[in-house]
Amino acid sequence: MARLLLFPLLALLPACTLTLELVYPGHRISGLETQRTYCTYGDTRVDFRFLLEGSLDRLELYWLAEGQRPQDARPGERYALWGPIRGGSLRGWLQVTPSGEIRAVSLTTPQSQGEVLPQGIVVEPLPERRLWLRGFTGGVAGPFVPARNPVRPDASSACDPLW
Repeated sequence: MARLLLFPLLALLPACTLTLELVYPGHRISGLETQRTYCTYGDTRVDFRFLLEGSLDRLELYWLAEGQRPQDARPGERYALWGPIRGGSLRGWLQVTPSGEIRAVSLTTPQSQGEVLPQGIVVEPLPERRLWLRGFTGGVAGPFVPARNPVRPDASSACDPLW
């Protein structure tokens, strides 16, 4: 009798499947904006801000000539900040020279007062630049996110790039 009940149950097992889907909590970067100009007579802190949903293990920053893609960036044209970086409205700045050298990077989160990281990265001097970001969560890269606007050089004596 037990055999008679067991065989119909065994016949149903191949029709049953178990699917297990693991969803790693990701992140989303949006609303990246920078100030409009940088001064050509001296170092400038290029301010930026963006909204982060989720958290990051690493944030890559790309300071590129307008029209250049982050995938084509040379090693000296990018910098990585290591986290954890938690979500919210984030602000930061890149200190750049007129020739495009990045001197320092700072990121202020709601949980910190900002961290200044000295740099010595040299990038080609080009007239317009755009900041790009890319976040990583659990080693998985998110998309490249360009700033909404390029940063243009200002050679006037009244240059004041503050927001």
